[in-house]
Amino acid sequence: MSSQLLDQHEPSSTELLRIVSLRVDDSMLREIAAADYGQDFDEHLEQLTAIRSGKILAPMRWEPKEVLELIRWSEPEDPTWSPGSTGDRGHWMRLFACGVLLRAAAEPTNEGYFTGEDSTIVQLIDSAIKLGDKTSIAVLKFLCWRMQTRSLGDWDRPYFAVGIMVLLVRLNRCDPDTFNFLVAATNADELAHADRFNDCLKAKTWHELIRNVLVESENSNPEIQNFGNRLLSKR
Repeated sequence: MSSQLLDQHEPSSTELLRIVSLRVDDSMLREIAAADYGQDFDEHLEQLTAIRSGKILAPMRWEPKEVLELIRWSEPEDPTWSPGSTGDRGHWMRLFACGVLLRAAAEPTNEGYFTGEDSTIVQLIDSAIKLGDKTSIAVLKFLCWRMQTRSLGDWDRPYFAVGIMVLLVRLNRCDPDTFNFLVAATNADELAHADRFNDCLKAKTWHELIRNVLVESENSNPEIQNFGNRLLSKR
C-alpha cells in the first residue's frame, strides 16, 4: 500500500516546530543550553535561539546536538531527573528537543549523524500526548511527513509506523486501510525475531503507550489490540 494514505493526515515538516517554538521561552532555552553541566553554554544557546527562530541546522554541529540529546532523555514526570524540567514545562522542552533532532535528521547533510531515533520518537509522542490533542495532531502530521521521506528499508521505519498508529488510535482517527498500511510498514512478520520494541533504550515507554493506547484504549478494536499484543510479546 502507498504511503499516500498518510496524505489525509496533512503531513507537515513545519507545524510542530512552529507550535513548540511559540511555547519555549528564553528561560527554557537557557536551561537546555546548560544541560551539559554548563559546558559551551553560549555556543549552545546561540544555536538553540536560531532554531527557535525557524532555522534548520544542516549540518548540525555538536553545539547544540549534545544538549538536545540530553534533554531528549529527560523524564518530566520524575522530579528527581536531571537535566530537564518537570511537568508541562519539561514536556515542552523535551518536545522541542526531540522535534528538532528528528527534523534535522531528515536533512541529507545530517545523514548518519544521529542515533537513537527509536527513543527520540517515543519521547516525542509521550510528551505530545501529555500536552494534549493540539500537540498530538502536530506530531502526527510531522511523523507522517518524516515517514514519507523514508525508504522501506530503513531500520527505524517500524518505529515511525507504530508511533503514527498510536497517535491515530489516541485521536480516534485510525481507519482500516491506514492501519493495514502501518502494520505492513513495521515488517510485522519479522518483529518476533528482531524484538525491536524490547531492545529500544526506551522500551518501557513504548510498552506503556502500546498497552495504554493500542491494547486497552476504548478507541481500539480487536485487530489493533491483537497487533499491540504482538508488539508487547517477548522471545
